[in-house]
Amino acid sequence: MGKKLFRNVEMLLAQITAAEGSEKMLEGIAHLLVESDDMAALGIVSGRVYRERADDYELIISVSGHGPGILGKTVSKSYEVVREIEKHRLYVISPDTPGFDPELEAQFSDMDSAAILVGREPAYIISLGIRHHGSEDDLLVLLEILRAAIGMKLRQQSIDTQMRQAREIQASLLPSHIPELKGFEIAAITTAAEEVGGDIYDIQPVEEGVLGIMVADASGHGLPAALQARDVVIGMRMGQSENEKITAAIRRMNRVIHNSGLTSRFISMFYGELEDTGNFIYVNGGHVQPLLLTPGGDVFELKTGGPVLGPLPDAVYRRNYVNLRPGEVLVIVSDGVTERERLDGPADADGMREFGREGLIDLVSGILDHTASLIAAEIMRKIKEFGGNQPLKDDATVMVIRRLAAEDYPPAEGLLRLAGPIRR
Repeated sequence: MGKKLFRNVEMLLAQITAAEGSEKMLEGIAHLLVESDDMAALGIVSGRVYRERADDYELIISVSGHGPGILGKTVSKSYEVVREIEKHRLYVISPDTPGFDPELEAQFSDMDSAAILVGREPAYIISLGIRHHGSEDDLLVLLEILRAAIGMKLRQQSIDTQMRQAREIQASLLPSHIPELKGFEIAAITTAAEEVGGDIYDIQPVEEGVLGIMVADASGHGLPAALQARDVVIGMRMGQSENEKITAAIRRMNRVIHNSGLTSRFISMFYGELEDTGNFIYVNGGHVQPLLLTPGGDVFELKTGGPVLGPLPDAVYRRNYVNLRPGEVLVIVSDGVTERERLDGPADADGMREFGREGLIDLVSGILDHTASLIAAEIMRKIKEFGGNQPLKDDATVMVIRRLAAEDYPPAEGLLRLAGPIRR
């Protein structure tokens, strides 16, 4: 009977979806338990679900028995039977049960019942009216299977809800559209390795003719990384709204992350402010070094800054300047791009199978005259192809900033170029 019962309950619960919420799911379970032929042998003829409140449990679902007319009735947490249900989480109730109150019980059912406690904050009591049953052991096995299975479904639903909320939060933080800056094209793409990721980008107006540009990468991926990335976006936007200097804003964010208590986590961040003259002031906080590619074939790295944010509370961050000239392209990526691994095929001279910075440089150098959107899309397509179109192992973000090659946008005078190209 045990194996058959388990299979029947398993098939029964497989019909239940948690998509509509915990209480809809519990209502579906109550109906199936009462109306299923598989449960008839155990004498289950009615089902009730009570929701926990501060001092009592309120009846919110009633299937058969006294029907929906008793909804809203409550039973106090001080009732001895309720205390036993909370203590054991599984309980069979009859007139012989210690503390049994016939008058109170008659409000809900005129027969013996069996109860299980599931969930938390709030908890729920599922009570089944039992007319007769041939085996106490089978009934207890059923209750234990139900308690474990329903508890698992409620926990999974809670996780699914949190993940959905995290996705919504993260999506709401990404710019709904990329602000325009005269003389420039800007495009960005981010793809999470899991349902939510730790990569984030942001592009916000700072003042007339100036955009704040950020790409950040929280260690790991999934929900914790996504929440940390969210905090960085909000923190940097606060700094922008208060006209805070970028080095001061990043020092403040570093202290916030360090003091958060997530000592095993850190976040790399590249932040800069781009003027419509082409002037670009930036700080690199331990992030993959962005690449500035010129039509003449030179490639520069933007690496000035400091360490990743989080581990060192008093880390120092320095800023640097560069001027983007007509026809030049700035590519900012997360390490999910450069560290994308090839599953098969030959390794390079160092035994590596990663897409790498050289792969990125070679790719972008060949499409420098394409639009920013096409360059970003091609980078993302190429790294997916490089990994055999298998799912990403790490979040990947690409931002491309291209200064239009037009006579109307001459370079500003007086700003030094970077110390020298890494490739010429």
